[in-house]
Amino acid sequence: MEGTGILYDPLLKLIPESIENEVIPLSQFQSKEPALQAIELAKTIGNEETVIFTESYSGLIAYELCKLESPSIIHVFFAAGFLERPSLISKFSQILPLTFLRWKLIPRGLLSFLFFGESSKKELVDLFYRSLSQVTNKTLRTRLNIIAKAKRPKERINQPVTYISASNDWLVSESSIEVFEELCSNLNIVNLEGGHFIVQSNPEKCWEQILNVIAL
Repeated sequence: MEGTGILYDPLLKLIPESIENEVIPLSQFQSKEPALQAIELAKTIGNEETVIFTESYSGLIAYELCKLESPSIIHVFFAAGFLERPSLISKFSQILPLTFLRWKLIPRGLLSFLFFGESSKKELVDLFYRSLSQVTNKTLRTRLNIIAKAKRPKERINQPVTYISASNDWLVSESSIEVFEELCSNLNIVNLEGGHFIVQSNPEKCWEQILNVIAL
């Protein structure tokens, strides 16, 4: 589950055809609120046993999905995820000048470092811009506003959870993991080298974690 699905390209290239998978872009949901999006997602999944993999913002939807206690959800991955406002800077994210991104005014090396943990990931920055081009400013503003106002939830979830923490995450603070430790009854924490977009920074290691679960 990801904003447009485009950013999952590096991971999808590693998944063999024999393993059934589906990327669910957030744009397919009718609602803009994570709790209502989770209800839509539950209807899509139905009774089929499913492993959910989320990155960053989409983890908010996965948490709401877990609260519905569907027996179909057998494992959930939160890659660089958060359940409350993830950092001080995110408090002001809704006023981010999106035109700076649209017009590519921010140096690529800086974006690469902030998003992917290294300043030389040009191909990943290009992938980010491809994804950005598919999302309107209105949609981005809505998501940034949800992030800025996100408050720590209280309801525990019982599904097996793997939290993937990125070594060079400048957008989500380490304290975000504490929320998962508090609310997840069955939690495994994995630390991987890479930036906030850890699936793109380190797709091989992310795939290894998924494979460890589906091979059980």
